[in-house]
Amino acid sequence: MSGAELLLSLAGVVTMMLLSVIAYFLKLLIEDTRQLSTELAKLKELFYRLEAEQALIKNVMQHTRGPTKSKSSDNHRIRTKNA
Repeated sequence: MSGAELLLSLAGVVTMMLLSVIAYFLKLLIEDTRQLSTELAKLKELFYRLEAEQALIKNVMQHTRGPTKSKSSDNHRIRTKNA
């Protein structure tokens, strides 16, 4: 085997090793992307549930308190009675 053949074989082995490392990291990247996608879907669902629960709690709070009067309208009524 000549020196050129040995050099080409060594370059081929190095190229093959680099390509296999790249393929391994691409595989990990794809797995992480899929996992992030599922976690994002769960997070969206949780957000919608919390949003609906917050609206429900707000609705219940408004109905149990009844209509609220603002302080500025109360102060205006007091001033007009005293004047």
